[in-house]
Amino acid sequence: MPASTPKLDDLFLTSKLDSSQLERITAELDVLVIAIAALTPLDRVRMQQVAHDLQLELLASEWINAWSVEQQRVSLQLNIQQVRAVVLMVNELARTHQDPIRRNLAHWQQTIHDDRLPLQSPALANYLDNFITIYQARANSGDAYESFELLSVTALNLLVGLLFYSSSNGHQRLWAALLKRSH
Repeated sequence: MPASTPKLDDLFLTSKLDSSQLERITAELDVLVIAIAALTPLDRVRMQQVAHDLQLELLASEWINAWSVEQQRVSLQLNIQQVRAVVLMVNELARTHQDPIRRNLAHWQQTIHDDRLPLQSPALANYLDNFITIYQARANSGDAYESFELLSVTALNLLVGLLFYSSSNGHQRLWAALLKRSH
């Protein structure tokens, strides 16, 4: 592992988070992982490898076991340390998948430039289809009825976020954004 590997201690906490805030943060992390899984094959083995590489196996094992793109989302109550571990994992997954993130953002930019719909780009259409399929498979029953348009906008916006979260200090950016949105 490189010397600059992100650490849990990099993720500062200035106030205590209650269980509903932790639940909202966990849900946001799940959606980010859905976006990554929509770009590239992502399974439990790959997640376990990332946890191992970051030395987070014990903290992340419960989340990894509950997270599967083939199964409906299991309501999971993570503690603050587990949430911080998942943040580091999302950063690492985004970092290692920067190429498909950048490619899809370039396709999106090109569709905007050409005044076309994102679905007119085969790569973006594939990403959007994968995202919506995975999201709906994992969604709670009420969430499964969100519109195609809303889910498409969400999926595209997540690409932008993933680009920022894939940087060397992306884990801190993600953590700050999650904390801000949880309040």
